[in-house]
Formats: sequence, C-alpha cells, structure tokens
Amino acid sequence: MDLKQISILVVDDVNAVRASVEDVLKKAGFKNVFTASNGEEAKRIVGTGRIHIVLCDWVMTPTDGLELLRSIRKGSAHQQRMPFIILTAEASKEKVIEAIQAGIDDYIVKPFTAE
Repeated sequence: MDLKQISILVVDDVNAVRASVEDVLKKAGFKNVFTASNGEEAKRIVGTGRIHIVLCDWVMTPTDGLELLRSIRKGSAHQQRMPFIILTAEASKEKVIEAIQAGIDDYIVKPFTAE
C-alpha cells in the first residue's frame, strides 16, 4: 500500500499540535490525514473503518490516549491490529512501560522533528 492510500488519524487536544503533525504527514506524502480533538471524536472516526493508523496524544480529557487505545482494541479485527502510536511529552521510563503494557505500537516524545 502506498502512502496515498493510507489513512492516518491524528488525535490531540491542542489545535497547533494537530496542525503541525498533519503538516508533517502531508509533506511526507500522506494524502488521507484526519484529525480529532479528543478521544470520543476519535472513536467515531475510527468506527468508520477508514483509518489505518492512529497517532494520539496521551493526556486528554475526557478520554485519554490509553483509554482510547483500549477502546479501539475491543473493536473489530481491523481495529485490533491497527497501529497505534502515542505522541506525548510523557517521557519517563515508567510511562513508556505503561504505554507498552497497554499495547501501543510505538512511542514518540514531544516535541518531535519530521525526521
């Protein structure tokens, strides 16, 4: 599957972060980038079946990133296998371990660079 066919959902409660991540992804060649400002909105978008990858902030309300992950993993077979990447400023060893134990696929610490 080429980058133009992959749909990515960016979930972050900070508009500037969502816009920045979306910009980086589009410059990298991704054409189908969706955004959500919270976990509840993200659940609805993931429920459409159109998303292939989720990039999600950890600290959000009312549903944080790990709660969103757990909810998605209870969904369809597609959702259970969907790559889920946490984008967060939470960089302590304990937090990384907690996220891995929750089932994330990767972990990116903010601030990040396009590289």
